[in-house]
Amino acid sequence: MIHDIRKETYMNLAEKCRNRVLIYDGSKGVMLQLKGLSGGDSAEEWNLTHPEKVKEVYGSYIAAGADVIQTNTFCANAPSLQNHGLEDKLYEINYEGARLALSCAEGTGVAVAASAGPTGQFFQPAGDMTFDSMVEVFRQQLRPMKEAGVSIVNFETFTDLNEMRAAIVAAKELGGLEIISSMTFEGERTMSGNTPSACAVTCAALGADIVGANCSGGPESLLEPIHEMGAAVDIPLSVKPNAGLPEMESGVAVFKQQPEDFARSAAGFIGNGVRLIGGCCGSGPDHIRALREEIDHMELPQGERRTEQMLASAYEAVPVSGIKTVEMNVHTDGILAGMQSGDYYCLMDAIPQDAGEADAVILDFGGMEADFDLWSFTSTLCMFLKKPVIVKAGNAEVAEGFLRYYAGRAGLMADGLKETYGAIKL
Repeated sequence: MIHDIRKETYMNLAEKCRNRVLIYDGSKGVMLQLKGLSGGDSAEEWNLTHPEKVKEVYGSYIAAGADVIQTNTFCANAPSLQNHGLEDKLYEINYEGARLALSCAEGTGVAVAASAGPTGQFFQPAGDMTFDSMVEVFRQQLRPMKEAGVSIVNFETFTDLNEMRAAIVAAKELGGLEIISSMTFEGERTMSGNTPSACAVTCAALGADIVGANCSGGPESLLEPIHEMGAAVDIPLSVKPNAGLPEMESGVAVFKQQPEDFARSAAGFIGNGVRLIGGCCGSGPDHIRALREEIDHMELPQGERRTEQMLASAYEAVPVSGIKTVEMNVHTDGILAGMQSGDYYCLMDAIPQDAGEADAVILDFGGMEADFDLWSFTSTLCMFLKKPVIVKAGNAEVAEGFLRYYAGRAGLMADGLKETYGAIKL
């Protein structure tokens, strides 16, 4: 059934997605390479050096029927730009990427989403990043695009749930942005071991308006992750598969899935709650045009998805109802002494032996004051405790600090604690 997004401008993107299926754009890197971009060069720098060619790509997706286009800023965060010696042009690259897209969309009813990808950096101890430093990286990238006039951000191709959380926190703290959260999976999990349900529950609770998956393999590779996400949350889902699996030809990855075959996957995604669908690697305007033709004649499934309230760690999500718990006491003399000396690995000794048999672990801080490194505490604990956590704390500052850094959706047991960072009172 054909709809016109131009008649729905009073709604935000998530509201539009509840009423119909919207079409996203496809790959920009491939299109820019066809226009002369070399493989080792920064596509994002072309916002400054080849703006007309970038606008041509934007325009080609609008002409193909996209309802939403993304800015050419996927790798325009500071660590990624530094690889090209462009970190001093971060503001200009992101601002111009947004401005060019907005100028192409003006008067068409097409929405513009800021594209932001992962940094390629790792959290301590594997790397140098802390949660707060990662938040600042995304805040720096988002600010110029927001100032250019963009009100939607798409965080995509993330493989680490806590990096995605940092991105969402940056967007929420900046304010005024609708958030799309899209993870990339290899089979049943991301490269960091995150399950689709854990990602969906955590990101939705933290404030993402739309959650989903992109890249990975071809459309078939994302059907199961999308099914799991749709069973875990009741907000709209997004999906942007690659145009099939790549084949190497003369050292170059080539995607050969034909637009009509690519578009035929739409029905399976839509049946599982997808309301925003486009293409990732290897897709172009022809793939988006084929999606447009496929979806315009498709009836939207009736009825709303109903899901339970859920807790999540980075590795699994569990329903709140009938939850089985064990308690972990971290305010013992031995644990406190270890933490005061900077040894957070002492937390391994506090994990209950029967934690693996429980659905969630009650983390009892007692009356501890916030005089320890909450980032080191939380990141170290999450290395060893894979179960969802329920926080029990007498000090609100301790509870809120833990919740900021916790790579999941926690429960709260104590009175007087706010349901902040997506936590839920039990």
